[in-house]
Amino acid sequence: MKSRAFTLIELLVVIAIIAILAAILFPVFAQAKAAAKNTQDLSNLKNISTSALIYMADYDDRYVTVGASDPYQGSAFNITPTTSPAGPAPGVPWRGWGLLLQPYIKNKEVFRSPHMARTGAFTGTCANNAGAQLTNNYSMNWLLGRDGTYGTAGDGGYGTSPDGTRLDSPVSQTAVNSPANTIAFLLSNSLPPYGTTWGCIYTTLESSDFINKIRFRAVHRDGGNLSYVDGHAKYIRFPEADAANNGASGLPGSGSGPRLTIYHSRSRQIWMQPTMPESTMGYNNSSAFGEN
Repeated sequence: MKSRAFTLIELLVVIAIIAILAAILFPVFAQAKAAAKNTQDLSNLKNISTSALIYMADYDDRYVTVGASDPYQGSAFNITPTTSPAGPAPGVPWRGWGLLLQPYIKNKEVFRSPHMARTGAFTGTCANNAGAQLTNNYSMNWLLGRDGTYGTAGDGGYGTSPDGTRLDSPVSQTAVNSPANTIAFLLSNSLPPYGTTWGCIYTTLESSDFINKIRFRAVHRDGGNLSYVDGHAKYIRFPEADAANNGASGLPGSGSGPRLTIYHSRSRQIWMQPTMPESTMGYNNSSAFGEN
């Protein structure tokens, strides 16, 4: 029996059907992959926040210290563990919060977000660290673990709050007025593509990033994950706080556009200050955000 071959028209029809199915399914697969990444990121943040609670149980109810050594030594930021394994300075050991919490988590991969690259694409003063491994992609709330290792009075709000409070010792859990609303950890904005010329100094377990503002990475549907002092973590859509946006769509960016400084958001019931909502410690939000 003589077999009948496909005609050119039939082949074109089959190809067209496959192309249509691919066009329909590929975006679905991409969305599923993005959702899976965000779920893993959320799990990481919850584990980190839970480890901080366990740490407090061992250290008199005190939050883990930020442990940020002064990075400004020399003309280039060249003191990551990759380039200075002995420590940030002669005789000074690494003591970043990530390094302190790692024994409670045991799995170092928890500190790597699937949203972020595993190596740094750094330029400018950080060029010496281009290609270095990023072992911690997360940032800690400075106002919880403030320990006097970074900055002094008048340094822009790290050493001393606007109301004059000296921030040189970690807070206790009982001193946090609203643990379920106070942010503890979030994705670091020191990471590329935002932190390309200075972020290299705060992307490892040994020298982990910190911040005193709600300025995170909107990496999933105009939002991102945040973890809180009470140990829970959740996703929030908050494009105004995206550390990498460039002012597109009318948003006041903090990447290549003007910074939007948000210390607390009453409408979303989230904040950085452990004294909120009773006290703002003098911190106010940008007038562009419309909340104080």
